[in-house]
Amino acid sequence: MKCKFAWSHLDFKPGGYAPCFRFKLRHGHGFGTVPDKPSEVINSDEWIRVREQLQNDEWPEECIDCKIQEDSGMQSYRQRSMDLLVSEPDYTSTHVKITDLQLKLNRACNYSCRHCSVPSNSNFIKLGKQNPEIGNRLWEQHKFDHVIERHKHIDIPTPEVIEDLFVNVLPTVERIEFSGGEPFYHVEMYRFLERMIADPNIDTTKVTLVYNTNMSFTKFKKYDIVDLWKHFKRADVTVSMDGTGSLFNYFRQGGDYQNVIDNMHDILSRTDKIEKLLLVCTTTAYHAFYMNEIAHDLFHLKQDLERHYGIEVKYRPTFVHWPEGLDVANLAEETKINMLKNLDKNKFTEEFEKRLKGPRTLPEETFKDIVMLQDQLYNRDASELAPRIFDYVY
Repeated sequence: MKCKFAWSHLDFKPGGYAPCFRFKLRHGHGFGTVPDKPSEVINSDEWIRVREQLQNDEWPEECIDCKIQEDSGMQSYRQRSMDLLVSEPDYTSTHVKITDLQLKLNRACNYSCRHCSVPSNSNFIKLGKQNPEIGNRLWEQHKFDHVIERHKHIDIPTPEVIEDLFVNVLPTVERIEFSGGEPFYHVEMYRFLERMIADPNIDTTKVTLVYNTNMSFTKFKKYDIVDLWKHFKRADVTVSMDGTGSLFNYFRQGGDYQNVIDNMHDILSRTDKIEKLLLVCTTTAYHAFYMNEIAHDLFHLKQDLERHYGIEVKYRPTFVHWPEGLDVANLAEETKINMLKNLDKNKFTEEFEKRLKGPRTLPEETFKDIVMLQDQLYNRDASELAPRIFDYVY
């Protein structure tokens, strides 16, 4: 099995380094962690073991997400990796150089989304301290570390790690993906780009920048991202569209759907560096009740953006598997049957249909209890913004 991530990529994950953002690091793993130097771990024994297993068409245990997807007939992250805009690696070798880098320079985010958790968003810590009983119930009953610290955080690079990246990794990197947290909310990201531009050993005109963003703003403090992008090859942007309309505003605490749309228009009107825009709906059991509307809204948004700016716009779902109670496959069987009966068939809903028909990983539905706990946590139910969810749960 080929996987461009395993042969090209370095990721900063909760708990350590990894060859993929979906890679499941196990307790006591040997993939390295901050403050280890990235250049010294990428060809260590454990990294080589993963590449050797893939060469032998074996699934490394850490690649469970892709195995779940491919077993369900869905396109996996491994399969999508083959389209990465980096040089084709030598799959016959188990030693690599990094051409694709994902950086998380901060965990801060201005949204509080219902599928996210403390390891990826430091905002939740305060909320968890204010609501310890709800936080503990989400963890104890659903293994969901939504607002309490139970797992390791994203490894934020230390100055020593940043130095190693600039000396030993960035000179060969062709693509850098910034995520977080919310990358446009991090001063560190803007400073990182400024240092790259000033470094004589890095040709930024050959580097593609990639962003996973909630697109809640395009300017931060003294920085305008458009000005920095002028020095780079291009910027590919993935916008998290976790629902549309009022469902978006309910699911993403602090989110404003129209503001996101306005910001997409703003940034596209001021730069020619964005050649590709991807709209991704991270799909949970919450979204399952509105998949037809989400598909309709994203289709028309795609058409509008392409017509105005002449760029390529794609949209697709991706699926939450953890906590298992939010996986659409674990909704009640009768509920899933009714959803399938009323589902509009199109390319966007095709993947949803496959996952809905996929094997359960929980014997019984736990979604309703998660919703009620989160409604208490945020003091906000779906009665006005997403009434189908409200009627189903209550």
